[in-house]
This record gives sequence, structure tokens and C-alpha cells, in this order.
Amino acid sequence: MIDQRLITVLAVLALVPYPSSGQVNLRFSGLGDVLAGVTTGDYADALQRSLIETFGSDPDPVNTTRGFGFTGFDFVVISDLSADLTFLGEVNLQSARGRSGDIETDVERAFMDFRVHPKFNVQAGLFFTPIGFNNRFLYARAWLMNSTQVPDFYEEELNLVPTHTTGVAVYGEFFLGDSHRLNYIVSAGNGRATTPDAAVYARDPSPNKECTALIELLLPGYKTSRIGLSGWTGTIETVKLDAMGDVSLAALAEPMEMRETGLDAFIVWNTRLFSLNGEIVYSRRKDLLGNLFRETYTMTGGMVEAAVHLMDGKIHPYLRYDQTSLPGGGGPYLSLRGDGDEFRRVFVPEFQAMIGGVAYDLDLHVRLKIEYARHLDGPRRRSALTAQAAFGF
Repeated sequence: MIDQRLITVLAVLALVPYPSSGQVNLRFSGLGDVLAGVTTGDYADALQRSLIETFGSDPDPVNTTRGFGFTGFDFVVISDLSADLTFLGEVNLQSARGRSGDIETDVERAFMDFRVHPKFNVQAGLFFTPIGFNNRFLYARAWLMNSTQVPDFYEEELNLVPTHTTGVAVYGEFFLGDSHRLNYIVSAGNGRATTPDAAVYARDPSPNKECTALIELLLPGYKTSRIGLSGWTGTIETVKLDAMGDVSLAALAEPMEMRETGLDAFIVWNTRLFSLNGEIVYSRRKDLLGNLFRETYTMTGGMVEAAVHLMDGKIHPYLRYDQTSLPGGGGPYLSLRGDGDEFRRVFVPEFQAMIGGVAYDLDLHVRLKIEYARHLDGPRRRSALTAQAAFGF
């Protein structure tokens, strides 16, 4: 049987606009990576290991690499319909991030981009939520990243932060003089799904809407550096499950409604010999019906990565620290998972690690990496060694 998601993907690509007259410029690109890894040592947190084996959606946390693996492949098509109007579609064929060997199909982006003026432009469709830096530019982009590890707070299978939006965004730049620019993005769209890991391409009218705003200062140099602040707010209507392991049909479950608000601050500093990528995120979900154990549940996450660039920018040694803190195994919403009309509450682990490695640009299209991670918290083994070959064209 053909996967329904694959049918959706094919339908999206089939709808790439192609006018009956006039020339259309089509551009294609792709990227992907393969990995090999080994994990050793005791578990960083024995209690979290026991909880994920008992209540987790998978006994392995996401992005656990043992043996050989093919992470997936992204295919991007861009259609320039006119000088001012562009369609972009991106399809991701990825292997499941846990022990399953299933290939999953996702539509990552599918939007129209109408460039009106440098200070005011419009996107409409499915796009990366304009939160922070890494979600917009490095999400699942191993070819562009130094590390092999996507931060947990931007991992789509966890969706601790809303990574994608179906809606409309306006954006633009203001020139401040001396080549400095101020960039802004404001978006409105469908809010969170009933479960955080579900994709929301369309839904019947509901109060679950989400608004985001981002502002950043762009600084000229060898590569553009930026300092920015972003945030989002939206409502969540879903079902209430009291404890990890609980399972219920939607029709029998007690309703739950929350207001989610989040902030994200980031800095990206680039020079010819050194770069810094730092980001911190905070979100709060507040009970709106008064039927939860606590009134608010918070999530915090952050990462900072420093890299030096040697041999004319071909070799990139780096050191990185990641941390994600969650309320009680994910809290009442971030721990929800669904299968049809059935819902269950799973354990979502925390993450804390020191990561170091070297990335080597074999050529313009291939980046090779070797990386060691020392896990300080969570259900992973203490040590992990990973090799990756990432490519793009």
C-alpha cells in the first residue's frame, strides 16, 4: 500500500505552478548524509533510561547512532514564475530516528514567495517557523553544520519548539548604513497539532492559531553575522492524560487547553578564522481550563558552538555544549503522541552533552566529520563516537 504521506508529497510536487505561456526557470537541489557510530559506557542517567525503556515512544532516544545509517535525503525544487514570484517545494525522505528502519516521507516546505519591496515581502504556505537561527538555516542541514547533532529543541520528532508553520509570513530588511541591516519576520498560521510531533498542513477553523515575530541585526564581514530575538504565542487544544503510559481514545479523554508562549535569543558571529553559534530558548504552557496538576509547565534549551577554520577554511575543529530541560518527562502536552483516535502519554528525555569534533570540506559538495559526545544527562550512554559524510548540490 502506498503511504498516504507519499501521496501528499507527489501531489505537492505536481502542483508546482507552471504557466501555459512564458518561460519558467526551474532549479533543483538536494542534500543528505550517511553515518556510522558506536556508543559505550554506562547510561548518563539510569532513571531516565528506565523510564524511556518503559514509557518511551522508542527505546532509543532520537539521533542515537550505532552501526551504519542513512539519515535521509532532501529534494528541493524552486520555480521562478516571474522576477518577483517564486515557488519552493522541499520533500524529505528520512529514516526513523529510533530503532525502526522505516523510511518516512515529509513535506518540509511548500510556499509561494512574493517579493514586493526590500522592506516588505510575503510568503504563504508551509515554511520553517521563524524562530531563532538554527531552525531557519541549519535544520536537518548536515552539509552546512559542523556537528552531526541537531539540537533536541529543534528536532522535528520531538517538536519541543514549533519547527514548521502553515500560514503566511511578511518579512523585510532596513539598511542602517555602513552595510548594517535590520531584518524582521512576522508570521501567523495554524497552531500546534493535537500532539506536538504531528504535522499540520490544514485543519478546519479552530482557535488553534499561532503568531511569531523575529528581529535581528545583520553585520557585514567575511560571512554575515547576526544577533536576534524571536518569540511565539498560540493556543493548544488537545486531550488530557494524567500519567506516563496512560492511553485513551480522544472521545473518552478529558479536554485540555493551554496557552503556549516562547522566546528565543541567538547570536551567530563569523570571521575567517573563528565562528560562534549560540542560541537559548524558553517556552511556557499555561493551563486555561484549570484541570491540570500545575498551572504552568516550562521548557528550556540551549546550545553554544565555537569553531576555528584552518587550511583556507577547509578544516573546522569545533566544541559544542547542548542542554534541554523538560517538565516531568515532557509535561502534559510535549509528551503526548497519537495514533488515529488513540492517544498516549510517553516519556520525553532531557539532554545535556559536551560535543567535540572536526569537519573537513572534501570539496564544495561533501563535508566529512568525526565527532565525540560525552553525555552528562539523559538516557544515552556516556560516550558516543560518530562519523558522517554529508553532501549537497
